[in-house]
Amino acid sequence: MKLFVGKENRKYDFWDVSRDRKKKPITLSDRLLELVAAAMAVSLLVLTGILYSKAPESVPSHFNLAMEADAWSGKGVYWVLAIIMLVGMAISASAAYNRKLVNLPVRLKEAVFYRQIGLISRMCRIMTIAFGLIWLAILLAMSASFIGLPADVAITFIPVSVTLMLGVVLFYTLKIWWIGRGEE
Repeated sequence: MKLFVGKENRKYDFWDVSRDRKKKPITLSDRLLELVAAAMAVSLLVLTGILYSKAPESVPSHFNLAMEADAWSGKGVYWVLAIIMLVGMAISASAAYNRKLVNLPVRLKEAVFYRQIGLISRMCRIMTIAFGLIWLAILLAMSASFIGLPADVAITFIPVSVTLMLGVVLFYTLKIWWIGRGEE
């Protein structure tokens, strides 16, 4: 499957990422986003360890639509959550460097290819932070009962963080589409 047919009759295979290496250098704000995401991952691992050590043997592990706990698990669920979220953050962080991990419903256009790739990379860096916020929200919801946080406050972080993640994807998808909409 071919992605582009260039002006010089060059054909680019869909899996060829050699062109991506020629894009503009990463900006300072991109590096700051990566630094924030790395610091967040380490901080959340430390927080997970602290909460695990203080947690009772049974903690809420699932919440219904009314944001009430409807399933309980052993406190080992903290580390299962940590692994799942770290994998999500790692995939999102690596997608900033490999556009093949991102599947947006937008056609990349030859004339603005590097601008679109830059936006995809920025979106992935922000998504890495959003994964961390979801991790924090779930940790707070699971731990609200024994850390003294009102349950309704802790529970509201989950839909807010998920909405933020969906908003980032929607915003950047529309922006990438808008840039490439009229280019041939």
